[in-house]
Amino acid sequence: MIRVTDYDAISTEVYERRYERYDHRGYERVLSAFVEGAAAVLEVGSGTGHWLKLLADRVPRLAGTDLSVNMLRAAQRLVPQIPLVRGRAESLPWQDGSFDRVFCVNAFHHFVDKPRFLAEVCRVLRPEGGLMTIAMDPHRATDRWWLYDYFPEAVVVDRERYLPSEQIREEMQRAGLQRCATVEAQHHGGTLTARAAFSRGLLDKGFTSQLAVMSEQEYQAGLARLRAAEQAAAARGEELLLPADFGLYATTGWKTMGPVAG
Repeated sequence: MIRVTDYDAISTEVYERRYERYDHRGYERVLSAFVEGAAAVLEVGSGTGHWLKLLADRVPRLAGTDLSVNMLRAAQRLVPQIPLVRGRAESLPWQDGSFDRVFCVNAFHHFVDKPRFLAEVCRVLRPEGGLMTIAMDPHRATDRWWLYDYFPEAVVVDRERYLPSEQIREEMQRAGLQRCATVEAQHHGGTLTARAAFSRGLLDKGFTSQLAVMSEQEYQAGLARLRAAEQAAAARGEELLLPADFGLYATTGWKTMGPVAG
């Protein structure tokens, strides 16, 4: 069974740290380009409202939806002028043809019935409207993340939750979207010390869904591995370095009318 993250149990303060700790300029660039010229935009899995706030001055009509009451309350405080609705991605509470664009950032993997969500997107999109999802792709052999090294259960869980980018495009096409394409939106590379990871809160259980979905036993075992590796490095007179080299990928599809031009 695919594990589900309970965002009502996660501190929104811990959740928000991701926007302070990581560079998201790539996300901002692709999202801004995607919504350019759109009159009505919906974010599904809107979380604490970070991306809605980014777009608030660029789109005439924005809306957001999330299943978590906890996240919606935080978003309402951040963007009180934007209508937010509690609901499931697989049953969007809007009429047909309500939006020019729909997007979800690090949320698609949480949706239980992804084909149903894509069908709902096609329903609420206007002609020539588009969908964008942004997420990591743990199926790529070239991508590496230190968290997977010390929490091996995380990569297993992620490969169950996340679809490969190619399969996302295939599912979009089955739902009726066309001109489907994937680009790297953001790259996370470089190293940080284990000491910095602990001090910056990157290993708090609610900081990422990878940690949040683990059992307490799995989580504590991963921390113990990391602490042991850190102590071994210290015994050599070194600091333990944690490498990252992975992308976040934006996949888009478009609702077109009639045949696609060659």
